Amino acid sequence: MIGSKTPYKIVISGGPGSGKTTLINLLKERGYICFEEISRDFIQLGKEQGIDNYFKTDPHAFSKFLWQGRQNQFQQANALTTNCVFFDRAVHDVVGYLNHVNDPIPVWEEQLNDFAYDLVFLIEPVEEIYHQDEDRMETFEEALKVHKSLTNTYNKSGLKIIHLPFTTPLARLDLILKHIKNG
Repeated sequence: MIGSKTPYKIVISGGPGSGKTTLINLLKERGYICFEEISRDFIQLGKEQGIDNYFKTDPHAFSKFLWQGRQNQFQQANALTTNCVFFDRAVHDVVGYLNHVNDPIPVWEEQLNDFAYDLVFLIEPVEEIYHQDEDRMETFEEALKVHKSLTNTYNKSGLKIIHLPFTTPLARLDLILKHIKNG
């Protein structure tokens, strides 16, 4: 609950192209502490080394980078004195993506309970706003499959999940803020 010893940890997750980063940016504009998506940094590093799709080339190496980075974000959040903090994806996303490609790391699945996020907002990709770019290489159909895998992973975790409907970014932001205010 907001006001506890450690910050209330809120994850914004969902398949590629669902508007997560837009929401994170809106939250940052309003002064909230947000941990950003870290995969694009690693994707760019891979491209500099001549690897077009690092995740598909070596899913475990790519995921290890994300797992460690998201663990660090979680630990950094616990050290903060703010009421709440937002994450653009979490460790559960790493497991969800690996499950999506049928290449799980079972020990990570077992460790998910060590990451007690307080609330998860799941956002489904929407075809009207979906676009591929140099870092988002999935087709829209693939993005929906990724979202399904992420949803399954979060559902198994026992975390409180709220599915955000498709609407404008500001309306989604209002829904998020209402939920955490009443949290």
